[in-house]
Amino acid sequence: MIVQYLIRFVFLFFFCFLISNSLVFATELLHISISGITGDALKNVEDKLTVEQKLYGKELTLADIRNIYEHAPDNIQSALKPYGYFKAKISATLTHQATTWIAKFHIHPGPQLRITKLDLSATGPGKNNRIIQEFIHHFPLKNGDPLLTQAYEDAKTAFFQVVNNQGYIKAILIKKELRIDLASNTAIIILHMHTGPRYYFGSLSFGKSPFALSFLRRFQQFNSGEPFSNEKILTFQQNLTNSHYFREVIVTPEFHHTKNSAVPVYIQLIPHKAKQYKLGIGYGTFTGPRLLAGVNWRYIGDSGQHFTALAKFSSVLRGLAAKYFIPGSNPLTDQYTLSANIQEFRPQNGNSFSESISGAYIKMRGTWQHSLSLNLLNERYTFNNQPRRNSHELYPSYTVSRIITDNIIDPHSGRMISLTLQGSSEKLFSTTSFIQSEIKAKFIFSPTLPSRIILRGNLGYTVVNDINQLPLTLQYLAGGPGSVRGYNYGSIGPGRYLEVISAEYQHRIMNNVYGALFYDVGTATNKFNQGFQRGDGVGLVYSSPIGPIQIYLARAESKSWKPKSIIFNIGAEL
Repeated sequence: MIVQYLIRFVFLFFFCFLISNSLVFATELLHISISGITGDALKNVEDKLTVEQKLYGKELTLADIRNIYEHAPDNIQSALKPYGYFKAKISATLTHQATTWIAKFHIHPGPQLRITKLDLSATGPGKNNRIIQEFIHHFPLKNGDPLLTQAYEDAKTAFFQVVNNQGYIKAILIKKELRIDLASNTAIIILHMHTGPRYYFGSLSFGKSPFALSFLRRFQQFNSGEPFSNEKILTFQQNLTNSHYFREVIVTPEFHHTKNSAVPVYIQLIPHKAKQYKLGIGYGTFTGPRLLAGVNWRYIGDSGQHFTALAKFSSVLRGLAAKYFIPGSNPLTDQYTLSANIQEFRPQNGNSFSESISGAYIKMRGTWQHSLSLNLLNERYTFNNQPRRNSHELYPSYTVSRIITDNIIDPHSGRMISLTLQGSSEKLFSTTSFIQSEIKAKFIFSPTLPSRIILRGNLGYTVVNDINQLPLTLQYLAGGPGSVRGYNYGSIGPGRYLEVISAEYQHRIMNNVYGALFYDVGTATNKFNQGFQRGDGVGLVYSSPIGPIQIYLARAESKSWKPKSIIFNIGAEL
């Protein structure tokens, strides 16, 4: 009898144990809802709770959910303090709906701490330095501002940067206090900076490189005897790195060799290989294979001059181009170029053979590039079954352009805009007189993390008495990759006007592979807003280390039989 009761007791114990374990360890879903706050404070609270939830792994048990819910108010309080909220009140509920637990937290943030006093000073040899005193006077934080932890830390860092960039590289904060009074919801900031002695730039020396010292010094942003500045050191290093000459640049202030407060600077340069080769391939149903091959001599001699040669081959366009670069007074922003080009162009409606030479001056001003060139073009051409013509044009050209992007190889955000003005006169060694302008623009943005939208447009206009007298390569044409896809390269036109607009949506399918949908509209005619051709299609885009690899199936929507074509491209978006 006792044995039977004992067996029943053990069985009941294990049954209850299994039931309780199934309730505790069964996988549950948790949804957290926050209300009462907005902006950065809300984002910080959400991020804090997300991190805490991830600590429990992907599969949550009922016990995990209860722990997350019980500790959430403390985590919320912690996430609010960097934004000046120290007296938040939180009301919380936890409910169960279907298969999901819903934790709701309504936050009454309470009063925000405000800065009521700033006690800022500089002592030591730099106490009267004008730049330092101006910074103190215009300190980033003001009386009445909310106390934001990040803003406070940024202001301290900026204080150090200003002092250091004036040559006081051993400055220290001898007093730094943040006094918080929760009773009155106020804060007092005390920062007392001791500058220490002032240091200056000493001698500048370069390691072994193929470049002349006089050329390297043209990148220099400072002179011996100027106050030492880490910011100028960093800018100097970035300037050398951003030039196309060096694979690696190491700029080292030699503090251990400092004499009379002068810090010598040593620059070690590792140049790129002297030659760089370029290869591009493409394919279009109408154009057949396309091949691009080139070589770049990164430096010729020791003065930074360099040279590129590029050959293009396709059934529509083939040619050879060469360009010689001469650095200006600032190699990063100024350069001169001499170019020569031989080209055979066979669009659907004509053909031409041309030779051209040009000289240009290129100047960077901020993010804008300005190019002014003088061009001599000699061309034999025909189009629309007209007699073959000979033409020569001497014309200046001005282009201003700008490219801003988060990643030049794989952009998710970026924009490009370019404006070109050019023209010639019969009175100055030209067959005909013309004025031409063209604006190009391209915008890339990502409405969601896995998607991209690419918008581009071209608008051009030519003023000329007789369009037939203008060389074919100077007339506007549309169609093909980068224009209206689904049509042969240059098959739309030629004409005085160019109008092209395109929209493309890309969505990540897996890893770096995107699916694409596009719609292009364009025309090149002698009358504005006439004869638009439409193309659409689908494609796959692979974001590779050398730029996007694209393959599209395009359709000429405006043609009655709607022919389809395949386009294959490798190249940068911007």
